[in-house]
Amino acid sequence: MPACPVCETENPGNAVECAGCGKVLRNAASIPGFAPPIEGLEPTLQEAAQIDVEPLPGLELTAVGSRDVEIAEEHLPVERTPHASNGAPVNWVPGELDLESGREIDVGPRTPRNAAPSDADAPKSTETILCPACLARVFPGIRCVECGVPLPPRDR
Repeated sequence: MPACPVCETENPGNAVECAGCGKVLRNAASIPGFAPPIEGLEPTLQEAAQIDVEPLPGLELTAVGSRDVEIAEEHLPVERTPHASNGAPVNWVPGELDLESGREIDVGPRTPRNAAPSDADAPKSTETILCPACLARVFPGIRCVECGVPLPPRDR
């Protein structure tokens, strides 16, 4: 059983990595029958790095439980949280939802929308400008017809 050089955990003889800390103890290919080389694959050009590792003084080791340990299923008693009502309707009961819009009811006439562009906004037949956003050649107007970006104001 090799002992881990980092955490000094005793490991099985065929262990590739430490069961306590996960440090690689040896190359998996050095264990007979672990992983035979695959024919047709080139071996790596780099050698495995050999680094001396020493345990740090005062470092607490990670406790890893054995996989063989069976843990009994445990059910904890849970109390329901009491719900106190002040007599007001609770919000999860199905029914009409009363929302406040925060504004007065509109009873006056509405402002008419722009029906048709005026003659000043009508595009000239041959005059085009360059949109600053998409660089498209468009007729002068309020917005670019290609990308919708506002066009710079023009001299009249």
